[in-house]
Amino acid sequence: MADWFLLGFAIASIPLYIFGIIGNAMVIRIVHKTREMHTTTNYLLASLAVSDAITIFTFPMYIAYERSFGPPLENFSKFSCKFVVIGDIATVSSALTLTVIAVERYHAILKPFSSNLRLNEENIKKAIALIWTSSSVLGIPGFFLYVWNNEKAPCDGPWGSKPNLASKIYIIVNLLLTTYIPIVVFLFCYGSLIKGLYFSNEICTESTNEDNSEKKNF
Repeated sequence: MADWFLLGFAIASIPLYIFGIIGNAMVIRIVHKTREMHTTTNYLLASLAVSDAITIFTFPMYIAYERSFGPPLENFSKFSCKFVVIGDIATVSSALTLTVIAVERYHAILKPFSSNLRLNEENIKKAIALIWTSSSVLGIPGFFLYVWNNEKAPCDGPWGSKPNLASKIYIIVNLLLTTYIPIVVFLFCYGSLIKGLYFSNEICTESTNEDNSEKKNF
């Protein structure tokens, strides 16, 4: 009964699935086709849209390997058991991209004159390539850790109820790089922005000093 409930949930999610794919595809196309949108932040947002689109696209695989719906979908479930890792890689990429965006906003607003710390058109592509490479390196072990189990029906993987040593190491590294470190970075960067904007007035001071220097030049 639970399997059919899960299948019903998957069917009910189809509209969100479609709109998610279309929305992210539009973001990617707009950034790609519009010259004015070719900025470092928008490139990162386009990369984030790619990650989100892949995650949404692989969503049915998560449903398929989690439960067994009988012989008609068994082969797809076995296929999903391995290739659901693609969605994991995209999820890691999303977390790392959001972290880079937070750091970029921090430097752009609080340290606007530290140009050596900022991303630019020359290194943004390298940064995005590094994000996806790191995500792939972190996700590739999943191809070996996810194993189809004919007795239990679902896919045995690092997130199972009884993970082995390799799975435990994978979980620790994954959570550290995709959850705990990004959370610390978010709290520091956006906390500093809130502090500078509403409490210490550092951001206002920077803007005032810049305006005064421009007036002197005139």
